[in-house]
Amino acid sequence: MTFFPSSPAHAPAVDRALDIIELLAASERYLALSEIVKRTGIPRQSLIRILNTLCNRGIVDRGGQRGFYGLGMKLLYLGNRLQDNIKLCSVARPFMQGLAEKSHKNIELSTFDQDQLVLIDQIEGTEGIRLYTHIGSAYPYFHAVAVGKIYLAHMEPEKRHKVLDKIGLPAVTEHTITDMNVLEMELLKVREEGYAFEDQELRKGVRRVVAPIYDFRNDLAGGIGIAATLFSFELEDREHLGPMVVETAKKISNRMGKGR
Repeated sequence: MTFFPSSPAHAPAVDRALDIIELLAASERYLALSEIVKRTGIPRQSLIRILNTLCNRGIVDRGGQRGFYGLGMKLLYLGNRLQDNIKLCSVARPFMQGLAEKSHKNIELSTFDQDQLVLIDQIEGTEGIRLYTHIGSAYPYFHAVAVGKIYLAHMEPEKRHKVLDKIGLPAVTEHTITDMNVLEMELLKVREEGYAFEDQELRKGVRRVVAPIYDFRNDLAGGIGIAATLFSFELEDREHLGPMVVETAKKISNRMGKGR
């Protein structure tokens, strides 16, 4: 295995951590500390600190034998999450294109990863109005965005209250819901209608409707939605755009193996 020297653009500690992970991934057995020192060239004390951090995060495992290290189960979880996201994108893409052609609006695909709501794919509509949301962007507040309301509506009440107590209900815009009772009523409507509506709550001038996508375990896999400016998404439009998104989400869920 070749280890690359650090450059001014790199964080040395991160480079060293990745060197360790790649070394352990290439090995068919747990490696002794002395062997890791020899093969990476990382000073012993620095190596111990990095290994302790990686072990605490579940990336590296001590294997029950003092002084020996291997890959941890956290990487399996991360790998499965990546695989799930890749599958979701590949399955959803043709349905997103169909929805874009039917609605002429921007289509967004989001999922929940590592306690964050992340945009993983999007298709620009034919109306020529761009929203400048980058793939990989994380939505900061669950209560202020439609896909966040989807996830909140699927949570058990106790867990939902813990999450919202932690992050709060800050006013991102003057339209953001900041009252817990009002939000609970909104989430009840999400469960009844099968989709979430966002009216300038995260970004002034932007509305969204989002419906949930389920995987083969019938667990929430993500959300597909329509996003547009006020100029092309009037309030009464939700009456036909909402069911349109729900129909598309059901098709994607079925292709993901829901109910099998």
